[in-house]
Amino acid sequence: MSITSADQTGIHRFSSETIRWQDGDTSKSDPFFILVINSIAIERPWGSGIYKPDMNGSGLASSDNALFERCAEYLYKSVFGKLPGQAEKMLSRSPHASKVRFHSIFVCGLLVDGGTALVGEELDSGSGLLKPRRAAVCNMLAYLGVNPDVVFVVTNSPTNKRASAIPASDNMATGGVATTYDGKPFLHCYRHRIPGMAAIHATDSIALTGAHEFGHAFSSFPNAYIADLYVDGEQAFNRKVGRPIPEAFAYYGMKQFATDKARDSLGYPSQWQSYHCQLEDANNPALMDNFWSGQPSPMACKNDWITTKFMLDRLAAKVAR
Repeated sequence: MSITSADQTGIHRFSSETIRWQDGDTSKSDPFFILVINSIAIERPWGSGIYKPDMNGSGLASSDNALFERCAEYLYKSVFGKLPGQAEKMLSRSPHASKVRFHSIFVCGLLVDGGTALVGEELDSGSGLLKPRRAAVCNMLAYLGVNPDVVFVVTNSPTNKRASAIPASDNMATGGVATTYDGKPFLHCYRHRIPGMAAIHATDSIALTGAHEFGHAFSSFPNAYIADLYVDGEQAFNRKVGRPIPEAFAYYGMKQFATDKARDSLGYPSQWQSYHCQLEDANNPALMDNFWSGQPSPMACKNDWITTKFMLDRLAAKVAR
């Protein structure tokens, strides 16, 4: 899969605008890095090999770029817990928050093809899902000469608006910070082989979508996946399976984490077999659950205790590399 300039003279030309929302630890060549980038093209539908124009504005002052910049600002605030009324402070809880690099890059001047389609639309199921095209994203990052740990890909799809994310693939060979999970060795890796990534709609800059998708993308598979809690799914770092529901959810490091036996304000459906960790705020759903049911607004939702501890520990490992 190649990336080609829209200039057909044989000279590769493209333009980009970078906004440095936060530079992070400038004493390191590779600080923990979160990047927001636009998808110039979109695959419609997913898996079809058909590519249509997406956010490929003709100039840096284009309406696409203005929309992208607003979304990037929202994502920055969402990940650092800076949105109005946001109870979950996310990375701002960490003493290492200032060491995180957060940039956005808006790219123009490349052809609409499989190399620049960083997002695909799931049309067959009616889910409205946007899906990151993992190989294309990695190729684009290499083309631009950047290696972020987490990537948000922004699209302005006319049909699909539901965000989704893919966790990182950790590089176990480069080491990390060792701990345990339920008595078994567990490693917060310093580096990744493939970054975590999320596809998000440019106009979905509301509520906690950005923070929720970051939870998925910041995790790793199969090492430690942070899963959705609004589905009765398989076991993950923050979700377990079985009945009856035990008092203890997990032993992580030196601490025991209790189970949320009532599933906060939502309740477990009678047929479910999965269960979750205790919440910091028992009056609202977890951020990784159906946060839209939060009261008095979705912004009241927080992560459960083990997810918060996981994110803080993972960030501490990443900034220590």
